[in-house]
Amino acid sequence: MKKNRLLSFVAASALAFVGASLAVAAEKEKERAEIGKPAPEFKLPTADGKTVSLADFKGKTVVIEWFSPYCPYSGLSSDNSYWSTGRAKKTIDAIKEADASAAYLCINSTHDGYDGKDEKTNMKDSLSAVSASPVPMLMDASGKVGHAYGAKKTPHVFIVDGAGNLAYMGAPISEDGKKMYAAEAVKAIKAGKKPEPSETKAYGCGVKYAKKA
Repeated sequence: MKKNRLLSFVAASALAFVGASLAVAAEKEKERAEIGKPAPEFKLPTADGKTVSLADFKGKTVVIEWFSPYCPYSGLSSDNSYWSTGRAKKTIDAIKEADASAAYLCINSTHDGYDGKDEKTNMKDSLSAVSASPVPMLMDASGKVGHAYGAKKTPHVFIVDGAGNLAYMGAPISEDGKKMYAAEAVKAIKAGKKPEPSETKAYGCGVKYAKKA
């Protein structure tokens, strides 16, 4: 009898824990950026010692790319790399052609780099990876901003319109490089239209967040 009561207690406790965990996860999901809603504000240090905030670009379209110099789909040199293959430069050029006032930012939420690299090395490697097409490289070591946006991959792009609302999130381009999602989204915003699609599935490496953010 006592054994049955103990098992019932353990089962109930486990269910309560699972329920609480799901509730917390759901609450965090709610807090993440949503299309058509105000984009989370941020103020972050850059890898070259400056400070950049979303508010600095009030009234302008802002393209924010989550980046890692150690991901072969992002900043690391490979056949799939968004940056080393020149796809990032092509995207940025197309964005500027669609809207000359649009801003392009990279945010690195990678915690301490890969393979034990420290934050200073992470910053240096980040700047080196985008040297062919310099853009502000913002460092989000705590992962707070990345979590606020719900950034999951590198690369993962979020586009904020001039009113400060999130207008697009997903891949910057299709995996085969044929569809310029980010550039087309900026073009639509410039024309006063809603991007179609407004959301695509991001691909690449998972963002390596700090365990506690």
